[in-house]
Amino acid sequence: MKNVTLVLIAFFSTLVVSGQSIFERYANSDDVSLVSISPKMFKMLGQMSINFDDSESQEYLEMVSSINNFKVLISGNDEVSTEMLKWVNQEVSSEDLEELMIIKDPEADVSFYVKEGKSEDYVEKLLMYVTEHSGSTKNALEINGRNIESVLLLLEGDIDLNKISKLTDQMNLPGGNQLKKAQQKKSL
Repeated sequence: MKNVTLVLIAFFSTLVVSGQSIFERYANSDDVSLVSISPKMFKMLGQMSINFDDSESQEYLEMVSSINNFKVLISGNDEVSTEMLKWVNQEVSSEDLEELMIIKDPEADVSFYVKEGKSEDYVEKLLMYVTEHSGSTKNALEINGRNIESVLLLLEGDIDLNKISKLTDQMNLPGGNQLKKAQQKKSL
């Protein structure tokens, strides 16, 4: 009976670990930086009754209120980066995400995947994965003094690709320029 109990515990613990998203798995790890904005926070931002005089501020508020989930995972650890890539591949396959764009250059590779939304310029889900090439230490990405090996960005909601690159620019996230290029490619 004791052996059966141990086998069941082991089985269910592997289900829990495999059922966790990569963001949950590394939320408390010292090897990553995590930005996670909950749907409730986006809802609060959208319900703010602020009168903006300039149209850019109003457009920004409308864009933010259309996002239900925003998560960024950043790591310089090779093992975590490998896990991030595995998760991206599983997510692309299981969620039937469409490859929007891949950029390969001497410094980094950037991949964008989307799940179509209500129209051509909108997506329900945007997944971006950036991996820096190890030999590019001359131009290494750094945030707060930490070297970056990989960046994983997940956005969910009713996302207008024409506006989302502004958000990544304002948050100074790696991959913002590539996101602009991806949006331009999708518009063609």
